[in-house]
Amino acid sequence: MFITREEYETRNDLLRQKMREEGLDALIVFSDEYRSGHGTYLTGYKPINVIEESPQVVIYVEDRPPTVFLGRLNLYAAQDVIWSKDVRPYHRAVEFIPEIFRPLKDRIAKVGLIGDNLLPMNLFALFKEALPKATFSSVDRLLIALRQIKTPAEIALMERAADINDIVLKEVVNKIQVGMTEMQVAGLVEGPARDLNADIGSATVVMSGLNTNYAAWRPTDRKIERGDFVLVDFNPAVGHYCNDGGITVLMPGASSEQVDALTAGHRIIKEIVPLLKPHTSARTVHDLMLERLEPLGYGPNFSPYVKGLRGVGHGVGVDVVEMPNLSSESDFQLLPGMTLAVKLDLHAMKAGGYRIEVVVLFTEDGVRPLNKMVLAEADDFAILR
Repeated sequence: MFITREEYETRNDLLRQKMREEGLDALIVFSDEYRSGHGTYLTGYKPINVIEESPQVVIYVEDRPPTVFLGRLNLYAAQDVIWSKDVRPYHRAVEFIPEIFRPLKDRIAKVGLIGDNLLPMNLFALFKEALPKATFSSVDRLLIALRQIKTPAEIALMERAADINDIVLKEVVNKIQVGMTEMQVAGLVEGPARDLNADIGSATVVMSGLNTNYAAWRPTDRKIERGDFVLVDFNPAVGHYCNDGGITVLMPGASSEQVDALTAGHRIIKEIVPLLKPHTSARTVHDLMLERLEPLGYGPNFSPYVKGLRGVGHGVGVDVVEMPNLSSESDFQLLPGMTLAVKLDLHAMKAGGYRIEVVVLFTEDGVRPLNKMVLAEADDFAILR
């Protein structure tokens, strides 16, 4: 399972078409080794992080083939992987950038920037020096528009990643025990996922007890106790395409209030997923959750946490978290081909909080869940007694 060279070429052709429609003479796409999605989407190469600073820069000038810059250690493999053959070392950008932009040097060129929120000041200075008369503008939306609508090949990779996540998360329910540490629970998903030939899309989140009140948390050596909520948010990837599924296990000895809350969350997720439709407002996701949570008294545990980024979900693809964003403030149109994580979080309950998260594909007339396990199991499957 992989993305073909032809599909990468098509992506680049479509982006160049958007570049022309915007009247741009050049386009600079920047991503770094930690937020690599823009570059990986265009080239098929995901830089290895930590060993070096290795952003990925893809530059389009008029109708010329794209030029790619990568870190010197990543360069060796990238030259064999990337479909475009003009791949150069990032540490020598100061030498190559004047040459690349020479056709535009004395023109009042229009240059689009994608990923400029990550772009280092020193690199931007090189671009401005090479193009002293140019104007630069942020055009992230051009690439986001392409990335958010998935092709059949992308969907196939994402469905395999979802299947792997379903398998390993179900095994967590069977294997987790009081006395394990959060780090050991992370091992319950990461090892089996590797056995199934998955990569790890992002850091594994395991929170237990009152740690579940945090928005994010790295697993620690805290030992799981009776009555704990244990939140597991895991992100396997296949062919660079990710899944973002999450469950919360309720350990033996929990209160009836905890049981009722988690059972209600599973029931609500099952109710709302089939109701999601394309060509409706993205705010529907939030509204369907809220109208079911409020009568049960969970509004205060939900509403304060669903504004801003990733309140009730987000796009998933080459990045675990990508645009579009789902929150109480989202009002874009849901479109066929979007793959979105739908996330129900409750926080600040007496014993902490929980998360239930599944990825769905929007079709022409509804949604097709990529994560199927949570939706197929009983509402209390993750409650241990």
